[in-house]
Amino acid sequence: MAEFQEQQPPPEDPDYTGGPTPSETTNRLIARCLAAAAGDLDAEGLRQVLTRCTLELSAAKGAFATQVGEEPGLLDALPEEIEVVLDAFDAYGEVLAGACSWLTQPDPAILSGAAESLAVAFLDLNDALLAYEWAYLGYGDEPHAALNLMQKVLAALHQGKMEDARFVDILDRLWEHFEQGVEVFEKDSDPGRSIRGVRACREAMEGIQVMDGYLVAHDFNLLELGFVQFRQGCLRMVEEIQDSTGEALVQSPTPSPQVNWVIHAALAVLDGLAPDLLQRAQAWFESQLSESYFRFEQCATAALRGPIRVAEQVPVAREGFDCLNRALPLLRMGIQVHELLIKAIENLEQGAGLLYEAWMILNLYEEEHTSVFCPRCGSSNHQTQSSCASCGAQLVRRGEQAVAVPGLVASNVSVHLQRLLDACEATGMGRMAPEEFSRILSWASQILNEADLGMTRLPPEGSLEPEAAEALRELRQGIAEFRTALEELGRFIQDGLPVHVTNGTHMLIRACDRLMEVQARGMGG
Repeated sequence: MAEFQEQQPPPEDPDYTGGPTPSETTNRLIARCLAAAAGDLDAEGLRQVLTRCTLELSAAKGAFATQVGEEPGLLDALPEEIEVVLDAFDAYGEVLAGACSWLTQPDPAILSGAAESLAVAFLDLNDALLAYEWAYLGYGDEPHAALNLMQKVLAALHQGKMEDARFVDILDRLWEHFEQGVEVFEKDSDPGRSIRGVRACREAMEGIQVMDGYLVAHDFNLLELGFVQFRQGCLRMVEEIQDSTGEALVQSPTPSPQVNWVIHAALAVLDGLAPDLLQRAQAWFESQLSESYFRFEQCATAALRGPIRVAEQVPVAREGFDCLNRALPLLRMGIQVHELLIKAIENLEQGAGLLYEAWMILNLYEEEHTSVFCPRCGSSNHQTQSSCASCGAQLVRRGEQAVAVPGLVASNVSVHLQRLLDACEATGMGRMAPEEFSRILSWASQILNEADLGMTRLPPEGSLEPEAAEALRELRQGIAEFRTALEELGRFIQDGLPVHVTNGTHMLIRACDRLMEVQARGMGG
C-alpha cells in the first residue's frame, strides 16, 4: 500500500509543503478545501485533486482485494484485520463521494468540515493498513509469528522490494518484543524456565543484532547467518512455553498443536539447526502420546459396543496412533539420516489427521446424546436441565415427547442447519472446495436416512390424536423438503453453477423452519 500512502506532488504544485496525513494527494485536497473555506476557491483545481484521490483509492482498494483473494487461507487467517481495512476504505470513499457537494455549495463551513473529515478518514485507513501489514507479515506456517515475519522480510530484501528504513523499523519492533519477553521470563516462578526463557530471548536478540549488520554493506550472507541464530532463539522460546501459550503459536500443518511442535522441531533440523531441540520435543511428545493412548484404550471397549457411527471410529483412531508411534523411531534416527525425518513428518501428519477425524465424529455424537436443545432458541442444554439456560423455555427431554422422533429432528435442527448454511456460504464465496462441500452433503444425506429409518418406527397416523397426526404429517413434509434442498445443492457439484447453492440455501431454510415448528410442538426428542 506504499503507493497509496506516499504519492509525490505533481509539477503544477511546486509549493506543496506537506500536511496531516502520509498521503500527499490527500494533503493537497485538504489544503484546497481549507483555501476555499478562506475564500480562495479554485473549483477546477479542487476537482482535479479530488479525481486523483478517487483514482488512487480505487487502485489501492483493488490491489488489496486482489492480494487477499489470491493468497490461499488469508481470508480465514486474518478476517478481523481484513474487515477493518475494507471498512476504512469504504469510509474514506464515502468522504470523497461527498465532495460533490463542495463543488456545488462552496460553503466555508462545509469545506472546513470536509478537510477535517478527510484527515480523520485517511488516518484511520492508514492505521488499518499498518495493522494489517504487521498481522500479514506474522501470518504463516512457522511456530512463532516473528519467524513468519522475518521469512517474508528476507524474501523482500533478496528481491529488492524493501527499503532499508522499513527493515530497520521491523528490527526495532522485534527487539522491543523480545526485550519484553526477557522481562516476562525473569518474573517466572519456575527458576529453570526463567533461565532458559531469558536465554532464548537473548539468543533471538543476538540474531537481530547480526541481521542489523546487513545494513552496513548489504551482505546477504550476514543476513542469513543472523536469521539462523534468530530462528534458534525463537524456537527455544516457543519450547519453553509449549505447555501453555506456546501451543497457540503452532497452528499448522495439522489440527494437533502437540504434533505440530514436533514437526517444526524436525523441520528445524532439516534446515541445519541443532538437533537438541528435536530430541527434547520428541521426549516430551512421547510421554504425551503414551498418556493419550492409555486414555483412548479405556474408552475403546465401550465405544465398540455403542452405535455404528461411534464404533467405526475406533479403528480409525487406532490407525492414527499407529502412525504417530511409527514416527518415533524415525525421529530418533532422522537426526543422522535426514531422509528418515521426512518420512517421520509424513507419519505425524497422517496420524494427527486420522485422530482428529475420529475425535470430531465422537465429539459430535457425545454432544447429540448428552444435550437437550431448546425448541425456541436452539441453545444446547445439559440433559438434566428442565428449562433453557438462555431463554427460559421449557425443555422437552428424551422419553417425554408425545411422539419420539429420532434422526434429524432428534439431534437438533438448528445445529445441523447452521453447519449446512456455513458450508453453503463458504462454497458460494469460493472458500470451500467442491469435494469438501460434497462430503458435507453426504453427511446431511446420512442424517436424513437415519430420520427416514426412525419414521418407520412411529405409530400410524390413525392411532394418534389429531394434533399429533398433523405434526407427523408436517414432519414428513419437512424431511421431504430437506431432501429436495440437498438434491438442489448436489446439482452444484455436477455443473458448478452458483445458482444451485443460492436456491438450495433458501429451500433449506424453509424446510428447517417447518421442522423447528414440529420440534416446538414437542416432537423434537
